[in-house]
Amino acid sequence: MPKRLLISLAVAALAIAACHSNSSVTPTPSSSPGSPKPNPSITSATILVTILGTPVAHIPVEESTPKNKVSPRPGKPFETKHTGKHGHVQFTHLKPSRIYCWVAVLGSRHTSSECASFDIWQNETINLGT
Repeated sequence: MPKRLLISLAVAALAIAACHSNSSVTPTPSSSPGSPKPNPSITSATILVTILGTPVAHIPVEESTPKNKVSPRPGKPFETKHTGKHGHVQFTHLKPSRIYCWVAVLGSRHTSSECASFDIWQNETINLGT
């Protein structure tokens, strides 16, 4: 008798599942987002410089644009600012359509750099250092 009961319960469960599967609603895919567009009102980038994970003050950070956009590497610096007491420095008057590069000069032979387009520098803090 227990086998018959188990089989009956399994059949009933399958019947209930079959009834409910026809009433489910298939989600309609939403439109995929297009390419992000720069926000013309955001014209500054924040840089954080750390050494061994600790923010460091008074570190020079050089700003440049890359010579080659396909393989961006820092170009000739046109502005240098120093980090504040919490390791941050802000570069302003940036053009949202451009890629910018920042180089933190950590020591005589040690640097840390990053090049970023607007979708990064408008939305995130650029982290340099170790």
